[in-house]
Amino acid sequence: MQTKLWHKILIMLALTVALLIPITMINNLASERENRQQQVVNDIAASSAGPQKLFGPVLVVPYSEHWTEIVEIRRDNLPVKESLQRVDNRYLYFLPDHLNMAGDLSTETKQRGLFKVRSYVLNVSVKGDIKLPAGYGNPKALHNGQIVFGAPYVGVALSDMRGVLQAPGLEWAGKRYAFEQGSALPLDDVGGMHAKLQEMPAEFGAIDLPFAFDLKLRGIESLDFVPAGKQNRVELSSAWQHPSFYGRFLPDPQSQQIGVEGFRALWTVDALATNVAQSLNKARNIEAYDSFGIRLMEPINIYSLSDRASKYGFLFVCLTFAAIFLFEILKNLAIHPAQYALVGLALATFFLLLLSLSEHLDFLIAYLLATAACVTLIGVYLSAVLRSGKRGFSAGALLAGLFASLYGLLESEDNALMLGSLLMFALLSIAMLATRKLDWYGLSQPARIRGNDQSATL
Repeated sequence: MQTKLWHKILIMLALTVALLIPITMINNLASERENRQQQVVNDIAASSAGPQKLFGPVLVVPYSEHWTEIVEIRRDNLPVKESLQRVDNRYLYFLPDHLNMAGDLSTETKQRGLFKVRSYVLNVSVKGDIKLPAGYGNPKALHNGQIVFGAPYVGVALSDMRGVLQAPGLEWAGKRYAFEQGSALPLDDVGGMHAKLQEMPAEFGAIDLPFAFDLKLRGIESLDFVPAGKQNRVELSSAWQHPSFYGRFLPDPQSQQIGVEGFRALWTVDALATNVAQSLNKARNIEAYDSFGIRLMEPINIYSLSDRASKYGFLFVCLTFAAIFLFEILKNLAIHPAQYALVGLALATFFLLLLSLSEHLDFLIAYLLATAACVTLIGVYLSAVLRSGKRGFSAGALLAGLFASLYGLLESEDNALMLGSLLMFALLSIAMLATRKLDWYGLSQPARIRGNDQSATL
């Protein structure tokens, strides 16, 4: 009998490991569907407008240094000195002293098949001022030549210009200028727009130049800001209830509000905390600049939840097999390994049902339907296997409790470790209390010897 018992345990362990194959396949399917969702995001971004990042405005003053260089050349095999006119073109960049942005974010959903993508429309008002030093700061002549200033312009970098729905123009020092395509900033990976300004004489003194412009912008999923000013203030509000703030800077905790009516967030960032000024003449990739932003998160990501749920599949199979095995030894039943295998496959099917139903229904409803179907099927089946409707009902109730615990783990990610630990402790306590009087050595004796000595009961 003892040999048979160990054979049974080894067979159950092999079945448990074998059931990892369908559970892993379902887990891979969830990952595949999530990748397909991301592909839909990329396809929609390719045909409309993608995630947006806003940088600017930046005042750019082109200038050139003109000088004469004396070079010696050979003419008719004789050394001859010749004067060459040289020009070196460079740029001066001036960041805003104060940069204030106030925007409202409205959301909409784009759908392709079963997959949905969250998009937004941003209406933002940008205001501030730039304090220009006298003589543009009197840039140093590197070749002792003459400095000649060109026409200044204001550049605004933007990730995807296809998302610009409205850009009326730039108000600069009391005058209005139209935007043209291209940021004309030293960035290789983004587009944008710029406004050409009137030339200002280099002899003017220090001056404070106020600016303002409005922008209506479309994007998907995320919105980023680069704090270009010396003092930055960005305020956003929206009816979306599930924002995710990220980046180098988070909103001020005192001003952050998230509720059923949406969210409101305020960022205040000082230039001393950013790398924008240092990177302006060096980094040509906008990703090198410090930034912050918001991501429009779905309240429930069905694919990540299905993936997390399937990772508990092995534990579910182990616990269910352990419970059935306890019924078997405590009630002196003979349960065939094939019956264990069918119960395990029913458990694996739960995760497939959950994934497929959640693509069409609310995740909670999908979870309840998949749970009800699997618990009913396994409970009815075990009623026959355990030769008692009461035992089958008890097994189904235990399984329903496991599924309820799993949903709690999925919904409370921050407390998942604590809840999982308490669940395992509770189940281990039940198993120990149920078998506390069981004579394990007695299991090796024939049934006729053990007879009525079997004292351990449920």
